Amino acid sequence: MDPTLQRKIKKGLFFFFFIAAHIFILRNVILLSRDMLYGDFSAEKIFPSPVLGFLRIPDIPSMQRYNAQNRLAADFAQIYFPSQQIDSLSENYQNGTLDPIHRPSRYAPLIHYLCSITFCRMDYGVASVLHMSTQYVLFLIAFIISFRFLNIEKVVLPGLLLTNICLFLTPTGLSWFERGQFSLYVSTGYLLIITGFIKRNNLLILLSALFAFIKWTSFPFFLVIFAIYLFNSKNQTEVKRTIRLGAAFVLIILALTFSFPEQSLYFLRGLYIQERFAVPTGISLAMILPVPITKFLPILLIILGAKTVTINKRVFERNIPFLAGSAILLLTYPTMAYEYNLPSLLCFIPLFFYWTNLPNTPIHGRVLEAMKYSFLTFLLLASFSNSIIHVEVIDEYFLISFILLMVPLYFYWKYP
Repeated sequence: MDPTLQRKIKKGLFFFFFIAAHIFILRNVILLSRDMLYGDFSAEKIFPSPVLGFLRIPDIPSMQRYNAQNRLAADFAQIYFPSQQIDSLSENYQNGTLDPIHRPSRYAPLIHYLCSITFCRMDYGVASVLHMSTQYVLFLIAFIISFRFLNIEKVVLPGLLLTNICLFLTPTGLSWFERGQFSLYVSTGYLLIITGFIKRNNLLILLSALFAFIKWTSFPFFLVIFAIYLFNSKNQTEVKRTIRLGAAFVLIILALTFSFPEQSLYFLRGLYIQERFAVPTGISLAMILPVPITKFLPILLIILGAKTVTINKRVFERNIPFLAGSAILLLTYPTMAYEYNLPSLLCFIPLFFYWTNLPNTPIHGRVLEAMKYSFLTFLLLASFSNSIIHVEVIDEYFLISFILLMVPLYFYWKYP
C-alpha cells in the first residue's frame, strides 16, 4: 500500500475514534453535571459506574438552604459548607461539625476564604460544577501549552484523547468527578514545575506552588522533584539558583498558609493527627507497612534519585521515568489514599512523549517506546481498578514503579 495512503487511513481512523469516544465522554459529563446541579440521580445512567459508587449530600433540612440535598461532589462539601462560616473554621478543623458527613476539613484556611467569596456564594450544585469545570480548564490549558513548550505539538490530540478517556470513561476517573475531588489541580502543579525545570522557566516553577498549596498531599512529590533538580546541578551557580527557587517556593506556601495564622494552627494539627493516627484506608501503603515506615518513602526516593541523577549524566530530562515512578508510589503515601487521585498522574502523558524523543540516549528506541506505552497502559488499567481488590491495586502500582525506576537505571549504567 502506498505510504501516503496508509498515513491518511490511519489519520482517518484516529479522528473517527476521537469523535466517537468524545460522544460517550460528553454523555457522561452531561449526566454527572446535571446530577450535581439538580440531584436528580441522572448520574446513575453513566457507564461505567464510579469505582467508589455514589456518595450524596444527605437530604436533611440544613442542606435545603443551599439546594444541596442529594447532590454529588460530596468531597467538595468539606470546603463548601465550612466556607459558609469562616469564623468557625478552627472548630471545624477539630470536629468537622460544618460538613454534612462530619469530616474535618483538610484544606488550608485561605482555600476556604477564597471559596467563600467565589464559588460558595452560589447554590451547592452550581458551585460544585464550577469547581470541577475550573479545575479541568486550568489543567487543559497547562496540558496543551506543555506540548508547545516541549515541541511535541504533533501528538497533542492523542494525549488529549487518552486524558479524556481516563477522566470520563473509566471508573476511577468518574469517581474523581463524582466526588468533586481536586486531583487535577495537583496534576497541573506537577506539570508546571517539571516543565519549568526542563525549560528553565522560573515563572512556571513558582506558579506551581499555588497549585501545590491547594492539596497538601502533593508536597512529598514536590520535595522529590526539587531534590532531583538540585542533584542535577552541574556547578555552584546552578546549586544556588535551585536553592533560591526552593526557598521562594517554600515562602509562597508559608505566606499563603499563615495569612490566617490562628486557623492554620488547627489545620496543621488536624493534618498531623490524620497522617499519624488515622486508620489506613484505600490504597495506602500503611495498610501493608507501619505508618512511621511509610513516611520515610520520600527520603528513600531521594536517595535513589541521587544515584539516578549521576548515572543520567545530570541531564534532568532523562529523569522523567524516575519522577513518574516516584509519583505513582507517592499516591500510596497518605494514610488515607484513594484510587480517584490517579488523575494527578495525567501530567506525565506529555512528559513521556517528550522523553521518548530525547537525543543521545543509550536506551534503545524500542525500549523507550515500550516504557512509554507501559506507563500509558498502566493509566488505563489502574483506572479500571474497581475489578481488582485493594492489595492487588497496590501491587500494580509497585510493579509499574519498579519498571520506571529501574529499567532506565540499568541502561544508563550499562551503556554510559
